[in-house]
Amino acid sequence: MARGTDRFDIEAITDKIYEASVVPEAWTPVLDSMTDIAGGVGTILLAADTTDFRFISTKGLSGFVENFVEQGWPDRNTRTPAVLKARHAGFIVETDVYTPAEIERDPLINEFLRPQGLGWATATAFPMTTGDTLVFSIERAFRDGPVPTEAVSILDSVRPHLGRAALISGRLRLERARAAVETLALLGLPAGIISRDSRLQAVNSLLDALIPLTVRDGAARVAFADSDADDLLAAALNAASRQVPRSIPIPARDNNPAMVAHLVPVRGVARDLFTGSAFILVLTPVEMNAEGPDADLLQGLFDLTAAEARVARGIVAGETVGTVALRQGVSESTVRSQLKSVFAKTGMKGQLDLVRLGSGLKLVRSSDDI
Repeated sequence: MARGTDRFDIEAITDKIYEASVVPEAWTPVLDSMTDIAGGVGTILLAADTTDFRFISTKGLSGFVENFVEQGWPDRNTRTPAVLKARHAGFIVETDVYTPAEIERDPLINEFLRPQGLGWATATAFPMTTGDTLVFSIERAFRDGPVPTEAVSILDSVRPHLGRAALISGRLRLERARAAVETLALLGLPAGIISRDSRLQAVNSLLDALIPLTVRDGAARVAFADSDADDLLAAALNAASRQVPRSIPIPARDNNPAMVAHLVPVRGVARDLFTGSAFILVLTPVEMNAEGPDADLLQGLFDLTAAEARVARGIVAGETVGTVALRQGVSESTVRSQLKSVFAKTGMKGQLDLVRLGSGLKLVRSSDDI
């Protein structure tokens, strides 16, 4: 059973909560305290959205969310939707949203939780300004019975502090991300923040100047004015894994030079959790001499190997595969293999596209494959 109110130092727990609002790593001790109050096995703090699961959990639930996702339970989960639908300004337990018969029939409870020795919980939800909803869920062992009413009352007493701390965390993380893109403006780089629902959260003045001729701040998602570049952007935003950096070539348009857009994943569990940010978008102008971009520039823009960059530089300069192979002292098959890797990393479809990227001309869909 959970211990009585007099056994918990509510003031100390509150201090922990506000410490966590500015120090993301301090959320875990807060979750440990919540677990202790409910007499639970562990606590999860997750951001509920439709694209993925971002969470922090205590050691007692290590692997819990991973198994939940791997076994396909997000699509069959009834608990989180029930918590969100309740819109209750407090912690709720099973009997607040289910009848006893529904508890005994619920697949999640009976097929996933109880086989792990779990089956009881208490949870609360907070809508965030980022569009996400944060859910605190404390899992309790089935053998220990439902979370006691007195434990729920204690948790309700600290709930307002949890909500304020979560709001502060979100604002601070977003302000830090905004500061990062403003710093990039000082370096002459247009940059912005893309949210997990693929919209622009913030932009610096240099990126703002490129809207809408190069970048479009659409209602559904951020987009590029060039259709080919936008196809690559859409694929990156819709990719199953968003933890892979991407570089997308953007051809010259009107008075704007050819550019490369870099999508840099926002990493760090707590930062992802509170801001709802997915990427920092950075645009790098492609400055070229009369012969086109040099190998070092191509290597840096697209994360090419040195050999791939030399091949790309040769093709951009108008050389054939045979000429590049002869100049580098390798076989044509080696050059073709390296060129295919260049296509994959740059998003190009053939040599003609690569040449036009290098010259800053209009990209076209090409069947000029090797």
